[in-house]
Amino acid sequence: MEKPFVLVGAAHWHAPWHRDALLKAGCRIVAVSDPDSGATARLADRHGLAQYADWRAMLAAHPEAIGFVLTPPDEAPEVLAALVSAGMPIVLEKPGTVDAAALAPMASAAQRIGLPTAVPLVNRLMSFWSELARHDPAFSRWTHAHFRILAGPPQRYISDGVPWVLSQARYGGGALRNLGIHAADAALTIAAGAPLRLCSAMISNRLHRLEVDDFAAATLATDDGRTITIEAGYCMPTEASADKQWRIHGPGWAITEDRGMLTLRTVDGMAQRASASSARQYDDFGAVMTRMARGAPPAMASLADLLAAQQLVDRIYQAASGAGQEPF
Repeated sequence: MEKPFVLVGAAHWHAPWHRDALLKAGCRIVAVSDPDSGATARLADRHGLAQYADWRAMLAAHPEAIGFVLTPPDEAPEVLAALVSAGMPIVLEKPGTVDAAALAPMASAAQRIGLPTAVPLVNRLMSFWSELARHDPAFSRWTHAHFRILAGPPQRYISDGVPWVLSQARYGGGALRNLGIHAADAALTIAAGAPLRLCSAMISNRLHRLEVDDFAAATLATDDGRTITIEAGYCMPTEASADKQWRIHGPGWAITEDRGMLTLRTVDGMAQRASASSARQYDDFGAVMTRMARGAPPAMASLADLLAAQQLVDRIYQAASGAGQEPF
């Protein structure tokens, strides 16, 4: 029998995307929760979903469900602990928690009891990855890569009713934690288990003067000299002008996915095709969730994968704010 989903955190700006993707894939959602009754009503309306102000009451009423957690990161550990204690499978929206230390106990506990977990790191569903697998199946021949994700101004989070995204205490950082988690996951994916050395790191809040960073950049290297650069920022003038590029180079080939276009360059020339849109990536994640609902492995990022990405993000923050970086 397929398990239904409950959504914990209706106010999250991704909640409608996940709701629609799950329903489109044929998954069943039975309830949503949030202290904001307006948020639960907006998410539940026209879909016949039960609404709860308290997630604890919702989990108690639906112990057979999969818990899809979209709470503010500072609240997530308590929800995760309850799900683990109840033996309920977990889907956790990134970045999940304010840092790796807050996530580690729950990731370990879920793994210890064999609890299914998944994380919607939807950039794993970009066309980039299938093209890379054709040229470098073991992720061992590439020489350098770049992952950039620059979004519009952060004031949108205030208008969206989620000001906690801009709180250091509640979110654990800014653009690097929020957007750069995708780049960190991409870097770890192509590293394929090889250690990554952090060569340089910087963060800035100069553009918007918030307590959290609005731009971050880092350089990473493998022991055999392959390099990765990542960028994350709230530095584009509008959300419509977002700038996202995944780029990688190897012997005789280069692959770029940039704003909806996948480009392959080889010694024989250049070929281009439209890549999977963000909407398509969420739809594809919804399809992945049908496997989880049926009790099969979800074939997607797990809490352990998110923990690794969080640990890398933490290393970048620590290095960027560290002492001894004198100007010259």
